Amino acid sequence: MKHFTWRAIAAVLMFSGLSGAAAEDFKAYDGLKRLLPPGIAAGTANRFSTLTPPAAPVAADTAVAYTEARARQLAAMANSPLQQIGFRDGGMDGQDLYFYWGAPKIVRKLKPADVGVMRHWTSNGQVNGTPVVDLIVKSGLLKAGPRMYIIPESHRADYYYDLHGVFYTTPDFPAGELWMNLRPDSDFVDFTVNPGMGTLYLAPGNYLFPCPQNIPAWIADAYKKWKQTGVLPAGSDTVTFAQIDREGGLHDPLDIPITVVQYQKNGKITVLRPDLLKKPY
Repeated sequence: MKHFTWRAIAAVLMFSGLSGAAAEDFKAYDGLKRLLPPGIAAGTANRFSTLTPPAAPVAADTAVAYTEARARQLAAMANSPLQQIGFRDGGMDGQDLYFYWGAPKIVRKLKPADVGVMRHWTSNGQVNGTPVVDLIVKSGLLKAGPRMYIIPESHRADYYYDLHGVFYTTPDFPAGELWMNLRPDSDFVDFTVNPGMGTLYLAPGNYLFPCPQNIPAWIADAYKKWKQTGVLPAGSDTVTFAQIDREGGLHDPLDIPITVVQYQKNGKITVLRPDLLKKPY
């Protein structure tokens, strides 16, 4: 019977963008340098040209305009069957990996007022020695990381390539259920956003502000060469290229502006906007 120690991958589920997760995700604050997408079964690459992309891509003009339009598109995908684009067999003792286009049926679009105060756990992450919580509080921005939404189970994990951006939770959701090895003194930021932003409910305690893919420069360069020459560069990830095409090509990064309500650093909570704690919207 298959088994898998899945706490680490479950953390990726909750905090793939800038809502925690693995250490490499914090590099979005210092220029993402590397992306390591999961492997895809051989032979699936040839199928991408036959797959139909969704509605016309959304222009990343502003965070409000982009998230509202993209959240609407993604929520609509939840009404259609998922499209499996790959599979990796984990063997007898591993975890099978399934890769999809589309969104689970549970996904739905929300307004920020439906969520209330939002929380981003940084897991005490640092960038070049600076705590991520300090970078967020100072900049008033959350940055999307490289990972997509993942639903892990003991014997399998489902990867949803269309669901990526800034992931977050809520202050009332039990931190212990996030599988991030959080401690009572772990750093976090509680915040609100522009009420016109579009956001998605993914699962209990799991929310998303959809953003354009966070594509490293070396992958973007390889993609451009492929589009110019038609020759796939050696070692290139075909699935990543297909996803870029699916979303209308390369886009500039999109940060999510926030209003910091309160934050915790080294176990100490600092309240900046007590008025928003009482009435966030």
